[in-house]
Amino acid sequence: MTGRGFFRSWSRMAERTEAEQPDWLSTIATTSGRLKQEFRYDVWRQNTRSETDYTFGAGKGLEFIVAPRLELMIGVPSYVVHTSSGPVPFAQGTPRDGFGDTPLMLKVRLASAAPKEGNYLVTLLLSATAPTGSHAVGMHHAVLSPGIALGKGWGKFDVQSTLGANLPTGNIAGLGRQFLSNTAFQYRAASKLWPELELNSTSFLVGKNAGETQAFLTPGLGFGRVHLGGRWRFSAAAGLQIAATHFHTYNHRWIVSVRFNF
Repeated sequence: MTGRGFFRSWSRMAERTEAEQPDWLSTIATTSGRLKQEFRYDVWRQNTRSETDYTFGAGKGLEFIVAPRLELMIGVPSYVVHTSSGPVPFAQGTPRDGFGDTPLMLKVRLASAAPKEGNYLVTLLLSATAPTGSHAVGMHHAVLSPGIALGKGWGKFDVQSTLGANLPTGNIAGLGRQFLSNTAFQYRAASKLWPELELNSTSFLVGKNAGETQAFLTPGLGFGRVHLGGRWRFSAAAGLQIAATHFHTYNHRWIVSVRFNF
């Protein structure tokens, strides 16, 4: 098979795979269980007690369907910039900005139905980060994050949820282990607008914050998909994570996301 023939066959397989599931827009913070062909780039701005941080990339990247029930994401290492508003926690002269670790994700679709045939999905998730980051920003150990994504739609309204855990392979005392829960309520409105509200929570099981739970309410608005030509489509979204619990490690995280589907 020639290269052109292989690409055409792979493209048709990806189209069939996407047609066999809901067509919801990717949510802002909750991982989508949809298998898709997409390049996504997010930017975060968040406040901590002593500084404002900017994260470029935010664990997103290139997602592509490799088999009828299988998708792979190869992420772009995030670049983190700190702007201190208080005492600098690092020794003077020590670099505080830099690249984070490389994110990877495998999605395995267990069940799904198109909008007119049930409008639901069940997908296994296996995420990981490879310790490629700088000394100041990287985790220095691989982190495995198994999980499951569930979703159900009723007409223009849908609910998407994920459950998962962060399991570092080393330095458990420092990095800890966390249980993650996210639920997004999304509505397909007019003019390609997708208002949504998410509940994002993290329970710290092991480590310095063991026993604590932080939760955020994340209102947001998506836009798309706009046809650009050929198979290319554009969408975007923005939202704000607001702490809903007394304990939280950050607050008021602005998220801006751009996506190109192909």
